[in-house]
Amino acid sequence: MFIQQYGYVSSDADIIREDGKAVFIPERAPSISQGYKPRPFGKSNMTENYNHEGIDIIGKKGTPVIASAPGVVISAFYRPLFGNRILINHGMDLNGMYFMSRYVHLDKRLVKEGDIVVRGQQIGTLGSTGLLAGGFPHLHFEIRSGVNPAISRSEPHNPHRFWSEGIGIVTCFDAIRPLPDKPFRTTYPVPCK
Repeated sequence: MFIQQYGYVSSDADIIREDGKAVFIPERAPSISQGYKPRPFGKSNMTENYNHEGIDIIGKKGTPVIASAPGVVISAFYRPLFGNRILINHGMDLNGMYFMSRYVHLDKRLVKEGDIVVRGQQIGTLGSTGLLAGGFPHLHFEIRSGVNPAISRSEPHNPHRFWSEGIGIVTCFDAIRPLPDKPFRTTYPVPCK
């Protein structure tokens, strides 16, 4: 199936908007080729058609990847399965949980552990590193939470629940429009055209 380069959300995206409509993505936003499909609770078999704990955003190799919210880089490294990846801690939310964003399959990392980033800052470039990228240039983007960001164990969340303009409404970054840091909300992790 051919996926449009801009303004398309894969058909596997959950209906999560209160009005029952599909996830909204602006026509100028790079398309989402795969949706969030977590492993059902208690299931550990990785061969099942689950375990996609984020969304995949398509683009050309070298497309800027930007911080979806302000925070501190917890890790930035390469591993064979996931390639270049970055994890950003966005601090504790009103409910006492730490929220983090993870950026995977990057071509290049432009930040290192301990760097403070602002929303919209370029942190890397889109790529296809790691065996699980399948040679397909895209950004795998996750939102996670946990009681302690220093502990690698964290809970995945559907990124569509955290857009700044509301649940299920993809929000492009706009440097002119200020956004509050609390409660935790994100903007799209790649620039819109």
